[in-house]
Amino acid sequence: MPAAELIAKRNGLLRPTYELTDGQYSYGMLQREGAFRPRVIIETSENSWLLTGNGWRSSDVSISDGESIATTSTSFWSQKVTFTANDGFTATFVKPSLWKSLSVWEASDGSEILRITSHAFKMPVITFSPQAKQNRWLLLLAFLALEIQLKRQQHAVAAAT
Repeated sequence: MPAAELIAKRNGLLRPTYELTDGQYSYGMLQREGAFRPRVIIETSENSWLLTGNGWRSSDVSISDGESIATTSTSFWSQKVTFTANDGFTATFVKPSLWKSLSVWEASDGSEILRITSHAFKMPVITFSPQAKQNRWLLLLAFLALEIQLKRQQHAVAAAT
């Protein structure tokens, strides 16, 4: 079970990998591959997940560990991302305020699972809700939050140039 707060750490320059750590233990690694058809590989001590896009302009992502276990989908007009696991679990990634650098994964009942905070020139910090510690999707959601945040930063840099 992860600590209450994890920090994202970037390793490497040209093809970086991102590690979630509490300063003492490493909880896994996120790595991006491919230029034209990008894939994201998430590896933890217990699992390995592959995130692949389902289409050329699709915002849907298939998550698999040999077989498809979940999907994420993004509304065209919204910044919300919905995670739907094959076992019926559903969570939504939202940004509660336009003015804060905070995003939250919420369960379908509205309870907070985790929050990710990122500030300029710093790597994101992920904080887990105490009641969500038993959620089996917790670590995958943390890595998905990191990937979404990194992708949003990448888009913001591209838009600024």
